[in-house]
Amino acid sequence: MVLVDIGNTNFHIWQNGKIKHSKEIKRLSGEIFYISVNRQKEEVLLSLNPEAVNLKNYVNFNTNYKGLGIDRIMACKSITAGVVIDAGSAITIDVMEKGFHKGGIIMPGIYAFKKAFGTISEVLKFNEHIVTDEILPNSTNDALNMGSIGAVKCIIEKYAKNKKLFFTGSDGKFLSHMFINAEYIEDLVFRGMLLTIEEVKKSY
Repeated sequence: MVLVDIGNTNFHIWQNGKIKHSKEIKRLSGEIFYISVNRQKEEVLLSLNPEAVNLKNYVNFNTNYKGLGIDRIMACKSITAGVVIDAGSAITIDVMEKGFHKGGIIMPGIYAFKKAFGTISEVLKFNEHIVTDEILPNSTNDALNMGSIGAVKCIIEKYAKNKKLFFTGSDGKFLSHMFINAEYIEDLVFRGMLLTIEEVKKSY
């Protein structure tokens, strides 16, 4: 079985418990299940693997949120209670309570923050992933980090309270180290996909 999570930047491919990330996709073998937030990349996958099954058509998820993305659904699906943070090109923060999705927010990812600063001025370009302990930074680099990564941290803290935090995504591991009650789960989206497949098979 092969699972493919098609993001805006990469194809994330799960096979036999191993995950790889690639900007390109090839012909795959075996049962293929996928989710997608990028129509163009989805068409590429299907042109090479027309038998691939879109799990969006089969997933059940308890929420009142209108238009919740399939990637967010899958990241939250295996979590009964807590805050789910998927930190990739964008950062999504979703609250789960007793198996019900209470709601959530979307904000720019760390790279998007950095790119935005760079469009303002060459002087505002920075590459480091650092959160300073200073309340009021005294260097441009620390100020930029506080204004981007620090802002992300503050938003997460607003929803965290005493809840368990579950991080995933390319910047998830980095962000998870900033919180005490946090866990980084690389395959969180794929866990939701596997759970969906199990539910579908049980229904037949």
